[in-house]
Amino acid sequence: MTPSELAHADILARLHELDRAIAQHSQWLARLNRQLICGGAANPDDLADDSHLRCQLGHWLHGTEDARAGDEPSHAALVAAHQSMHQIAGHLLQAQAANQPITGADYDALVAVATRIRQLLRRKEQELTERLGAVDKLTGLWNRQAVHLRLAEEIERVQRTRQPCAICFVDLDDFAQVNAAHGQLIGDEVLKGVASFFANHLRGYDTLFRLGGEEFLLCLPNIDLDQAGALINRLREKLAAHTFEVETRKIQFTASFGLVNLEPIFFIDETLERVERAQLIAKSEGGNRVCIWHDGFEAETQP
Repeated sequence: MTPSELAHADILARLHELDRAIAQHSQWLARLNRQLICGGAANPDDLADDSHLRCQLGHWLHGTEDARAGDEPSHAALVAAHQSMHQIAGHLLQAQAANQPITGADYDALVAVATRIRQLLRRKEQELTERLGAVDKLTGLWNRQAVHLRLAEEIERVQRTRQPCAICFVDLDDFAQVNAAHGQLIGDEVLKGVASFFANHLRGYDTLFRLGGEEFLLCLPNIDLDQAGALINRLREKLAAHTFEVETRKIQFTASFGLVNLEPIFFIDETLERVERAQLIAKSEGGNRVCIWHDGFEAETQP
């Protein structure tokens, strides 16, 4: 591998480790909240003086180079916040074990520091993804470079959980006319508006990508193809009815949507080819349509 490829692979590995640390931290917080609400015997590790070193996030923070990669002040702030959170959690658990009431102020302190940790972890993730070049600078969405990484993770989840996932390719209809009529700067503002529109009208755990130009990709976990078709058709209708206001201009347009299942039996490039082909069918039939590509390679367009 070339030095550039090695650096790229190293950042990808660090992102995987960080994603695991974030997931494990979320699991620990959920368990702690359940403990505080439901009671029962606390985990001895959570009561220890060095509890911040015993959780999985603590192992990652203090035991890997990945955690220290990037901005050192950011890492120091994360370490301090994490230790503070465990101290507050230990205090709450001790009060509960002694049948003493947990005050609102103490619980609010726990929530505040946990929120701070989540922000710092996401900032570290952002730092790494920007180094990877995986973020679209205009819209803030994942870009084409991030597609293979994220879809590979989603394929692993589909194989592990047996839950379906749909992939949607979106191309804005006749968007070149927007640039021609209003200029590229206005067009760029509209594209940022489209990214926000999608984020506001999809589920919080859906993943959005900008592939370039006026092309977007949507990753929709835990939804089968029929459900995804209904979801995307509602999105299509809302987009067609929406007015994007930039400065004094009011701009409307439609989009063509292609939709396929994310199937582990296909390579990611094959999935991307299938979903783009479905979008092109929708486009060829006049646009403002959803084309669903079924497993039997039969295309169904809506409306």
